[in-house]
Amino acid sequence: MWRDTGKPVKVWVLDARACLPVLVFVVYWSWTTFYIALIGVISFSVISWAGMTVPVTLRMIRRLIVGPFRPAIPAWKCRRLA
Repeated sequence: MWRDTGKPVKVWVLDARACLPVLVFVVYWSWTTFYIALIGVISFSVISWAGMTVPVTLRMIRRLIVGPFRPAIPAWKCRRLA
């Protein structure tokens, strides 16, 4: 029971976060929300198929945007030759 607490929550095969766009579609039925829910479920499925979670994917996107510069590290702790 406790060994599965670190695993991401899944509803059948989808990540539980993929249910949020579906919930929005169920609450407000329209073609626009259907397309948003479909795109959300497909994107979350691709992310989980790649073996990543949503926070890991967001960190990767942030790293691609920011690059190697890490503003939270003071200048005297920066590794210049690494």
